[in-house]
Amino acid sequence: MDDRERTPLEVFLTCPVCQDLFTEPRQLQCGHSICMSCLESMVGHSTELPFRCPDCRAYFGKIVEVQKSYALASIVDDFKETLKQMEKKAAKVYCDCCPDDDDDDDKPLAVKTCLKCEVSLCSEHVQTHLERRAFAAHLLVPPLADLPDRKCPQHEDQVLRYYCPTSRRYVCSACTLEGKRSALVTDAASALGRRMTEYMDQRFQMIEGQINKLQDDIDNDKVKRKPGDSSLNSVTVILLCLWIIVVYYSYSFSVDNQTLTDTVKSQQARLHDIYSTVAELFVENPLHLRRDPENEAQGKTSQEVPLTLDLGTANPHIWVSGDLRSAQLVMTHLDYPVLDTRFDDISQILSIQCFGAGNHTWIVEAEGHWEVAVTHKGIPRKGSSAFGDDSRSWSLVREGDGEPLYAVHRRVRTRLTAASKSKRMAVAVDFGKGSITFSGVGANGGFTRLHEFHAQMTEPVCLGLGLGLYSLDPHSRARILGATSDNQPRHRVANGS
Repeated sequence: MDDRERTPLEVFLTCPVCQDLFTEPRQLQCGHSICMSCLESMVGHSTELPFRCPDCRAYFGKIVEVQKSYALASIVDDFKETLKQMEKKAAKVYCDCCPDDDDDDDKPLAVKTCLKCEVSLCSEHVQTHLERRAFAAHLLVPPLADLPDRKCPQHEDQVLRYYCPTSRRYVCSACTLEGKRSALVTDAASALGRRMTEYMDQRFQMIEGQINKLQDDIDNDKVKRKPGDSSLNSVTVILLCLWIIVVYYSYSFSVDNQTLTDTVKSQQARLHDIYSTVAELFVENPLHLRRDPENEAQGKTSQEVPLTLDLGTANPHIWVSGDLRSAQLVMTHLDYPVLDTRFDDISQILSIQCFGAGNHTWIVEAEGHWEVAVTHKGIPRKGSSAFGDDSRSWSLVREGDGEPLYAVHRRVRTRLTAASKSKRMAVAVDFGKGSITFSGVGANGGFTRLHEFHAQMTEPVCLGLGLGLYSLDPHSRARILGATSDNQPRHRVANGS
C-alpha cells in the first residue's frame, strides 16, 4: 500500500496479516476475516500449537472452520473500483470557471492555476489574467490538483509559500509575520521579567537579613529577660511589620505580573489589527496612480505596480530582504529548501510578477558584479545556463564597478559605447513594439538609452537579477526601486509557459 492516510473504511477492509485490501476474504469462527492466501500461509507454517486469530488471538483447535464472506468481497471490489476512479479523476485538473457538466471528460482541462484567486483556468479564461492590469500581481503556476491542501491550516485565506527551518514546515505570510511579532513580544516580556525578578531578589535578601538580625536580638533578649515576663515587646511588633511588608511585596509582584501579561496580550491584539488593516488595504488597493505630465499629454497614465523577488527561485548564495525587493550575494550557502524552480549553479533570481502585454518600466539599483535581465518564466533553472544564453532572455551585464557594460542575447556579448556611471538602470519592455530598452538613470531622474533589443516575446516575461555570476563577489547587490505600467492597448500573446 502507499503512504497516504487511510480512511476508516479502508482500514476496515484491510487484512490484518498482509495489511492490504482483502483478496478472497474468509470469515473465521470468531467473526473476523482474513485473506484466503494469508490463511493458507499461516496454517502451512504453524507448529503443533492450535491456530489463533491474528485479530483477537482466539484459539480454534486443529480444525479451522471458515466460510467465504460474499458481502465483504463485494464491498472490497466496489472500493477498489472507487479508488481507481478517484485516482483517474485526480490526475486531471479541470477549469473552475467553465460551467459544470454531467460528464467531466467534456469539461476543458486547466492550463494554469492562480495562487491569488485559488482557481484553475483553461486556455480561454487564463487570458483575462494575462491581459488585464488588475491581475498583474497574480502568480500563475502549472495546474495544481492539490490546491486545497496547500492552504494554511491556521489562516485559511493564505497559501503556504515559505519554508520555516525552525519548525521544519511550510508557512504562509501571516504565520511569518506573527512569528516575528511573537518573538519580539516574548523577548520584551523576558527582559522585563528578569528585571522584576532581580529587583524582588534584592528586596527579599534585604528583608531576610533584617529578619536574621532581629532573630539574633530576640535570642539575646530571651537570655536577659526574667522568667514569667511575657509582655509584648518592640521586637515582636517589628517582626510583625516585616511580615506584613513581605506579604505586600508578594502581592504587588503577582499584580505586576498579571498586568504585564494583560499588556502583552493587548499589544498582540493591536498588532494583529494593524496587520489586518494593512493587508486589507494592500489587497483592495494594490495599485496607485502616479501622474506624469509627458505621458498625460499623450493620453497615457503611468501606474505603479508591485514588483517583488521570488524567494523560490533564489540561488542558495543570494540573500533576499524581508520586503522581497533587495538581493545580495553572500559567501555562505543559505539553507533554502530544494525546489525545481530554484537556480542551483548560477547566482540568479526572478521576480514573482510576470507581464504578458502592455508597456512596463522597472528601475533597479545595482553595484559590484551584476546582471539585469528580461526573461521568459520558462528559463532553465538547473545547470550553467545564465541570462542571455538563449533566445528567451535579454540582459545587461557589468562585471564590476567602473567596468564597461555589455548587452547579451543568444550568448552574443555586445560592448556598449554609451557607458553609464550611474548605479541605477531602467528596463523598458514594450510588447506593442516588441522592444526591450536598457537605460541609465541620472541623478536628476533623466534616462540615457544604452541599448535596445528587438524581441519577439511570445509569452509573459519577468525581471531577472544575477549577482556575482561565476565569482562570489560579496559587494554584488541589487534592489528594485520601482515599477510602472501605462494604459497602452494590450496585445494578446501566446501562453508558452
